[in-house]
Amino acid sequence: MTSKKQKKSKDVQVVNITTNDSVTRTKKRVVLDFPPNVLQTPITYILAKEYDIASNILRAEIAPEESGKLVIEMTGLPEKLDEAIERIKGYGIEVTEIARKVIFNMDKCTHCGVCISVCLAGALKLDKDFHLQFIEPKCTVCEMCVPACPVDAVNIDI
Repeated sequence: MTSKKQKKSKDVQVVNITTNDSVTRTKKRVVLDFPPNVLQTPITYILAKEYDIASNILRAEIAPEESGKLVIEMTGLPEKLDEAIERIKGYGIEVTEIARKVIFNMDKCTHCGVCISVCLAGALKLDKDFHLQFIEPKCTVCEMCVPACPVDAVNIDI
C-alpha cells in the first residue's frame, strides 16, 4: 500500500510518498536548461542508475546544437534528489525548481473548455456532464491556460 502526503514549503511543493517498505520518497518538479555542450548527456539515465531516481519527462524542447529545456518530475529519496541536482548543476545545466501551481476558481469558471485547447500537458478535460476537470499532477505550469480563460478563472499561485 502506498500513501501520499503533500507538504508545501514557501518555495517548492513537495509530495512525500511512503511505500510498503516504509521508505519515504519525495517528488520534485524541475526545469533543466541545457547549454549546447551537454545536450547529449544522458541525464535521466544517470538519475536512474546512480541515484535511484525515477524521472517523468513532462515537457521537452530541444534545438540541436543550440540549447535544450526539460521539465521533469523526479521521484526518489530526499538526500539522493539533492545529490542528483548538485550533479546536474555540475554539468553546467541550470536547475529551476517549480514552485508555482495553477489555481482554478471554479465559482467563476463557465466550463467553456477554451483552456483545454491550449493545455498541451493534458491536465484539463471536460467530464461527461461538461464540467471542467483539472488533473494537477499532469500540469507543467506552462501558464497557457491563464490568458486563454475568458472569465479570468485561472491564476498562478506563486
